[in-house]
Amino acid sequence: MPKFLLAYLLTIIIIAALTVPIFALDYNLGVTVGQYVKYGNFVGVGPGTEAFNDYNWLKLQVTDISEKQASLLSTSQFKNGTAIAGNGSIAVWNIETGTEDGIPKTQGPIIATNLNQGDDIPPPNTYNVNKTETRTYLGISRTVNILDVTLFTPDYNTSLTYVYDRASGMLLESTAQTTPTEPQPVISTISYSIIETNIFGSTPNPSPIFPEFTILLGAIILGILIIVLTAIILSKRNKH
Repeated sequence: MPKFLLAYLLTIIIIAALTVPIFALDYNLGVTVGQYVKYGNFVGVGPGTEAFNDYNWLKLQVTDISEKQASLLSTSQFKNGTAIAGNGSIAVWNIETGTEDGIPKTQGPIIATNLNQGDDIPPPNTYNVNKTETRTYLGISRTVNILDVTLFTPDYNTSLTYVYDRASGMLLESTAQTTPTEPQPVISTISYSIIETNIFGSTPNPSPIFPEFTILLGAIILGILIIVLTAIILSKRNKH
């Protein structure tokens, strides 16, 4: 086998071995049992949102962890002290498949830890992280992942924004804006955000690693391999 062809094949094999770990995306949980997020600041503006203003708080607490699944206990209360429907229920979220109790769910209260801009959010072939940036919640600076979704139906157009804590994967705030297509465009908006949590103190806030960095790293490794292999080939030729 010609030396150049051998060097070329070696280069392809090495690049394949190094590139796969760089670009592979592994979905992992970023929460532990006992951690929780409590939401408040419930605001509804526009037709059909009036009842949303009566919400006082909603709390999601991690009660169990099993591989890629987190069980979240939901407790909630209206401003008059009565419980909101679903109070005391537990939902099992799988951050790798994007399911709630085994059923695919495109938007949920938790996603995988340490995702970056451009990374897919399960279920597969649905959405991805639109932006990774730094925001302040409860006086603490956190790196967050933002999901912006626009849904179109014959009757309504809906824009959804979800902001997730990057380290824990837990939802920090949400906004939904709906506009009917007929008879006239009257906008309705609902929103809520975090008011209390024990996640920030126990979950580190690592700096994001953007896709551009992994591509640059792969290019650097490729360049080094080509230089090294070329030097070896030239060295052997000079000896002859």
